[in-house]
Amino acid sequence: MKKAKSEEVDLLYKSSEKKKNKRKEKGAGTKKPATKTQKKSKVEGNQEGSFNFDEEIVIGVNQNEDKSKKNKKKNKNDKNDSTKTQKKPKKKSKNVTVAKYCILFMIIIGAGIAFFLSPIFEIKKITVINNNKLSSDEIISLSGISLDNNMFKIRTKQAIKSIKENPYVESVEIKRILPSEIEINVNERYATFMIEYGNGVIYLNNQGYMLEASEQRIAAPVVTGLSTPTDDFNPGNRLCKEDLIKLETVLKIMDTANSYEIGTLISQISIADKNNFTLFLEGEKKTVYLGNASNINTRIMYLKEILEREKGIESEIFINGDINKDDVYTREKV
Repeated sequence: MKKAKSEEVDLLYKSSEKKKNKRKEKGAGTKKPATKTQKKSKVEGNQEGSFNFDEEIVIGVNQNEDKSKKNKKKNKNDKNDSTKTQKKPKKKSKNVTVAKYCILFMIIIGAGIAFFLSPIFEIKKITVINNNKLSSDEIISLSGISLDNNMFKIRTKQAIKSIKENPYVESVEIKRILPSEIEINVNERYATFMIEYGNGVIYLNNQGYMLEASEQRIAAPVVTGLSTPTDDFNPGNRLCKEDLIKLETVLKIMDTANSYEIGTLISQISIADKNNFTLFLEGEKKTVYLGNASNINTRIMYLKEILEREKGIESEIFINGDINKDDVYTREKV
């Protein structure tokens, strides 16, 4: 009986093992759904087994060039990063140096201002040179410069402008002579002619500037026959352009007459007719017609000979023709 039971047990055990083996064979043929852990492992497996460009060979693509480009970009980025890190301290150093120079510059300016405004540079002496007609006091008064003022506070341009308001002053130069002197250098105009105006005269220089109205006559010729309106006969004004052109001829006449030592005999010159300048020699009682004053040297030479020959005779002298063709002649006044 015991043997029969044991054989039955063995048969049952073998049949159970056969069933298990059959199940395993069936499971190998059919796929079971993957679990979450299996899916994760598959994804990781796919990522590990996916296409790697660096590890695979692709026709038409040079892997070395791509790598070199990537390396160059990395190197450039590294250089840019390094230069950026190097430039930052330079900017800071530049700002520091600029600030230092600005502070130093301001200190120098402040020290300079304090130095120049010190009492050392207070004006103790004002000197005027090359003045003849105007006195030194007149020029100093016109300048507005006074003693005990700081010499660097005076406005030289304004002082020069004020001095030149006097018609006798042609030009001015003002110098600061350290530590405490001012020098005013004046170039004056001189009266060389006169213009009759009312009961007096106006002094005129050789540039046509009217200098001064006076009742006192000076040793200079009177110019008549002007085109300049009498309303403009004021000191500081100048003759009109037409009269200035004629005045140039008058200056040539006077220079030549002076060279022949008869200039002081001319008391009046008429410029009314530019083709016939007329001289009046009051002391010699003679009137001289010079024409347009061409060949002035020859005409004045003839005039001197006539004056020596007919001294004291009241007459008119005609030297206004063509000096090369026409004769020079005189006509006595009756």
